[in-house]
Amino acid sequence: MKTEEELKELVKQKYSEIALQDKEMNQSSCCGAGGCSTEVYNIMTDDYSEIEGYHQDADLGLGCGLPTAFALMKEGDTVIDLGSGAGNDCFIARKEVGVNGKVIGIDFTPAMIE
Repeated sequence: MKTEEELKELVKQKYSEIALQDKEMNQSSCCGAGGCSTEVYNIMTDDYSEIEGYHQDADLGLGCGLPTAFALMKEGDTVIDLGSGAGNDCFIARKEVGVNGKVIGIDFTPAMIE
C-alpha cells in the first residue's frame, strides 16, 4: 500500500505526462473527444472553441463537459476552479464574472500550469 505522499507524487507524475503529450492523444481518452461513448458522455462533449474567453493553447483536450455553462456565474462572482489544468475553464469564467469578479485556478501539477 502506498503512502499518501507516494500517491500524490504518482498523480503528479501521471498528470505531468498527460500535460506533455499532444492534444490528439488526450482527446482519445474517455474525457476527450473520442474513445468511450455513453449517454452521459455524449451530453458532456460540449465544444469550447466558440465561447468567449476560450484559449486554444489552454485546451489540452481533457475536458469532460463544459462546467461553466452550468455554474450560473454572474458579474462580480468569485470562482474557484480546483484541478484547473491549463486553465481553459478559468479563461472562460473570467469573461462571465467580468472585471468586478475574480477567478482562481488551482492545480498541483507544475506541468499542467506551465
